[in-house]
Amino acid sequence: MAQSHRMWMFLTLLAMLVVWKFFGKRLLAMFLLSNAGRGALQGLGKKAVEAQPDRVTLGRIISPEWQDASVAPIISALAAAGFSDAGAYSVDKMPGVKVAILVKPADCVAAHVFEHPQAGIWIELVTRYQDGTSTTLTTLPATGQNQPSWLTTIRAGNAPAAELVRQLIEDRPARAMKSISAEQAPREFEEGYASYMLWRKATPMTADEVAPTVRSWAQKQERVLS
Repeated sequence: MAQSHRMWMFLTLLAMLVVWKFFGKRLLAMFLLSNAGRGALQGLGKKAVEAQPDRVTLGRIISPEWQDASVAPIISALAAAGFSDAGAYSVDKMPGVKVAILVKPADCVAAHVFEHPQAGIWIELVTRYQDGTSTTLTTLPATGQNQPSWLTTIRAGNAPAAELVRQLIEDRPARAMKSISAEQAPREFEEGYASYMLWRKATPMTADEVAPTVRSWAQKQERVLS
């Protein structure tokens, strides 16, 4: 089933790339606005979401070997900002992905430093609240996708770690926060992923959510082929 999903997604993206390459951006934009185009985008989003696991499990890595030299300095900078190490982990259903987790209980913040084979390095800083909501600061660019009502996302550039922490603390909502510890953090990560995927799979992606990703993909492929 997963194989057929990937093939369907590949063929759909390939068709859109052909439109982009031979007929130009304007025609692709017109196609994406048509009923057929919007239907294709919604189908693409549905297949992409269905291919994602409902849950993930972290596996502790005793001596992580980071492929990107920038990871260690980020971890050191977070430690200098008062964070304690909660371990490095692999993600069972995401081959090649590693995440370092650190916590700062005094500020109710968990830090996740991701290393992904394709997406590269990014940081997430998370505060969870006693009412079940959460605020996440991420250095990933916006994707145009909707967010659940219980999640507040703050977008940030690649600033020094201490500055990112300061931004989260200044911008996050001021209400009763949930405590965090090195022992709790991996489990909180797994539960956060599961909660998001439960919402995402129950909330069909719209054509408008998928379109920016498709346009970005087509632009990248055009550069590769030119």
